[in-house]
Amino acid sequence: MNLEQELLKSIFNGNRKSFEILFRTQYARLCAYAISFVSQEDIAEDIVSEVFLKLWERRKSIQITGSVSSYLFKAVKNSCLNYLSREKSKKKTVSENEVQLLDLKMTYTISDKYPLNDLLSKELEEKIKYEIEQLPPQCREIFYLSRFEEMTHKEIAEKLNISENTVKVQVYRALVKLRKGLKDYLPLLLLKFPDFF
Repeated sequence: MNLEQELLKSIFNGNRKSFEILFRTQYARLCAYAISFVSQEDIAEDIVSEVFLKLWERRKSIQITGSVSSYLFKAVKNSCLNYLSREKSKKKTVSENEVQLLDLKMTYTISDKYPLNDLLSKELEEKIKYEIEQLPPQCREIFYLSRFEEMTHKEIAEKLNISENTVKVQVYRALVKLRKGLKDYLPLLLLKFPDFF
């Protein structure tokens, strides 16, 4: 039994350290491979993370006949192709009309539910809108559904036909980007809108 097989056997037995070793040694290579299909680093990272998550969750039932490296690369390739197929089959995530509707909804929601006009300057209101608009399309849509439509991760996953893990990652990524872009206002924002940021 070679080292790779021993590592895989250890993972199947629930050894987290072995899983972490596999993750550290394969993650970067798999992300680079995924990028060659989807051309977006954040999407590639989500796909690879989900492949590893499925491997761990299904470790007791999964069957790997060849090397674990070959299995992972094949799994990533299939996930990338599935992602591209879903993207091709559905309409653009946000059409021009939807962008206008989204802008109206955001303006209404921010003004009504989070009365920025009464609390902060017009400049900050525009800054928040600007930072949200700079998010990648999928990330922006997921964040909008989470914060403005108040949908749960499960509801968003079902609506967009993606995994809950992808939703969690994208919401987290949106919050990181927004906090970075709004860092000068963050103390006040966290005080006034703790559930939003």
